[in-house]
Parts: sequence; structure tokens; C-alpha cells
Amino acid sequence: MVPALDYIVLDKDQEPDLNETSSRLKDILTKYSDIDLFFTQGFICRSCTGEINNLKRGGSDYSASIIGAAVGASEIQIWTDIDGMHNNDPRIVPNTHPIAALSFDEAAELAYFGAKILHPSSIRPAQRHNIPVKLLNTMEPEAKGTTINSNENNGEGIKAIAAKDGITAIRIKSSRMLLAYGFLRKVFEIFEKYRTPIDMITTSEVAVSLTIDDKKHLKEICAEIEEYGSVIVDEDMSIICIVGSMVVDKKGIMNHIFNSLTTIPIRMISYGGSKNNVSILIETKNKNNALIALNEGLF
Repeated sequence: MVPALDYIVLDKDQEPDLNETSSRLKDILTKYSDIDLFFTQGFICRSCTGEINNLKRGGSDYSASIIGAAVGASEIQIWTDIDGMHNNDPRIVPNTHPIAALSFDEAAELAYFGAKILHPSSIRPAQRHNIPVKLLNTMEPEAKGTTINSNENNGEGIKAIAAKDGITAIRIKSSRMLLAYGFLRKVFEIFEKYRTPIDMITTSEVAVSLTIDDKKHLKEICAEIEEYGSVIVDEDMSIICIVGSMVVDKKGIMNHIFNSLTTIPIRMISYGGSKNNVSILIETKNKNNALIALNEGLF
């Protein structure tokens, strides 16, 4: 047993210090060069001041990726209770199937926008060091699962759909935006002040709509934004993320998406910001029907 507290270290920004972690771990493993199998803990670590801490998100998956990157592993395996990342939410949509291969960027998009099998942070160290990650099923060890790697030729077209709940949409309307510069910077600085990330954003000449998933400072944020224009807030929203390789470059993709959602009111669309992702904002009450409709229309 190699205690994780002996080598996994955070930096002053509370992020894993990969250089220090790698140095400590290699020193430990060098002492036991005659041993082939090691056990360690996940999730726990030490802060830059030596206090006991944790990785907060991604847990043991994050630990596995950090360790794999630290030792220069040829492959990182993450064992769960499902046979890889599925093309849709199997809890809602019937007849889903595991995806054989994804790029790191595709996997990160799916993980961020709702695929529960993987936390988006947990594959960053592996991606940085170009180490393939396999998602495998403990209950079905013979299943092939999903391989995540840097290969952009894992197949083009739409591969998967994920949904993220708990979204709040904020629409800001102001004539001061017209032919002005600096307006969006002032708005974004308010969100930065309250450490509130933005998920989606769309703009017009006199309005900007955006979404957040953290309502902790919603009241204060809206109060400050009202100095620049009128504010409308919609809660209980969900983002549906359609992910694949070169999605935005494929002819007819948007037709397939919209034709699948003819009965679902769409609040916002994010298209073109990423070559791998089209995101749609809808009311959460319509999410299940939307996932099923998209599954039938796209797959």
C-alpha cells in the first residue's frame, strides 16, 4: 500500500501539482523496484502547506488520471458500474449503447454537460500527457467499454447526447449595447466578482442571454446587472448537449436536430463555439421527451 497522502499534492491554486506529485511518486516506486502491483487511495491528497485535503471533484477517477500521468502510464483504466459512456442517458432513454471511442475533447464536453460516468476534470492529466483512458464495467469485465484518446479519427458525426439540469438563464436587454464596446466585459466582470461560471451565451445587438448552474449569488448578480439594463431570469432549465466529431461542419446536422425537436420549445442555442458540440437550452420539464426525441431522430 502506497498512501496517497505521501505523494498527491495540490498547488497554491488548489489544483494538482503534477510535477511535485510525479517526483514524489517516482521516488517511492524506485524504493520498491521489485514489486509489480501497488495499491493506493483515491480522492485524498495534501495541500501545498502539507495539510490533509481532497480533490473535491472527480474523486478516485481524478486520482487515477493524476497517477497515470505522474508515472507515464501506457493506459489508464476507470472501472464503474456501466459498460462505458453511452450515447444517451440510459436511465431515461431505452436502447442506448456504449460508444467505442471518443476524443478527449468529446469526452470532456459530455462529462461537463451531464454524462455522470465521468467528471470533466478527471481526464485533464491524461489528456495533457496523451495517455488513453478506458471506461470499463466492473460487473461485465469482458465488455469493451469506451476508449478516450487524442485520436481525432474515432469516427465523424454525432456520437452522444447528454443533459445538464439545474440551469438558470439570465437575459439582459439594454440599448446601451448598440454599437458600443466594453458592455460585455462589464457584465462578465460581475460574474467573475461572484466566482460564477457561465455555461452558454448568445448575443444580439441589444441583448445578451447566458446560463449559469450556480445560483448562490444570483440575487446579487442580477442587482448589479440591472445597472446596465433590464434582467429576466428563467429557472428550472436544462442544457442538452449534442456531441460528436466535426459536428458543426456537417451539412444537415441542424436540420436533423430541429426536426427531432418540433414539439419542444427551445430557449437558447449555442452553435459554432466548439467543433464538437451543439448545445440547446430547454425547460427541464421537457428534458426527458427531448432526449427520447433526439435519440430517435439522430440515431
